[in-house]
Amino acid sequence: MKNKITSVLRILTCILTVFAIIGTFGIIMADKVYTPEYLIAQAANTNTYDNAYNSLMKRFSDNYSISNIPIDVYEKSFTQEWMKNAVDEKINSTFEKRNEVIDCSASKENITEYFETYAHEEHVIKDETYENKLAESIDYAQKTALNEADVYSLDVMKRAGILNKLSSYAELVRKYKYTCFGGLAVLLLIMVMLKRSIYWIGTALFSSGMLLLIPSVIIKAENMIQKFSLKNFTTYTLVTGTLNSLNDIVLVTGCILLGLGILLIVIHCIFSRHKDIKLQISDGENQ
Repeated sequence: MKNKITSVLRILTCILTVFAIIGTFGIIMADKVYTPEYLIAQAANTNTYDNAYNSLMKRFSDNYSISNIPIDVYEKSFTQEWMKNAVDEKINSTFEKRNEVIDCSASKENITEYFETYAHEEHVIKDETYENKLAESIDYAQKTALNEADVYSLDVMKRAGILNKLSSYAELVRKYKYTCFGGLAVLLLIMVMLKRSIYWIGTALFSSGMLLLIPSVIIKAENMIQKFSLKNFTTYTLVTGTLNSLNDIVLVTGCILLGLGILLIVIHCIFSRHKDIKLQISDGENQ
């Protein structure tokens, strides 16, 4: 009866340990992902800075028939370095909960200079219409550039209240992160107390690895992430690149847990076999 109870406790503890391992991994991932450092790193890894800049210049070029402002005016106003700084500032200011500080003064100077040159050459009167058109062109250029720099759509999420919820969840995750570590440690300690700990810990690691590995392999094999449909190329490459990166982390973690689990189970089998051989030899000697 005692052995049956012990076996049941081992199985239950093993199952709880599997959930604890998966939960702890999820918390670590959530804590890692929702940080400005990670988002900025992903923007760099997915070539987002260049994509956002090229997309911005294309928008200005496509708008030439309406604005009549040559693309070189915009190229002088918004450089690739400006785009990188603007993207990073958008992310940092959001996490630091402050107003963003992005210098757009070059666009005002260059567009104003272009208007003045055009007015001088074409003998355009600088009346109210002229001033309104100038202000409208500057406003359009700056809003378009800042919108393109918001590669994670942080402004949209802020207005929708999504960022506040994400921040609350992130704080909750960080608050209970070490509680999860402690809970996992307690479960492993219980396994040790119930004996045959190497086998059951190995089983828990093996099961956790399989639970992470199977969906990750399916996603990669079916190329599911690349099948996403997003109109904006910058957003598409950023989202798919980030998801692929996260899937790779899950895949590698699953392989590590699976390998460790198999190793512990093999070690248990070797020790058990060695123990059985010693018992057989001992029994033979006694006979």
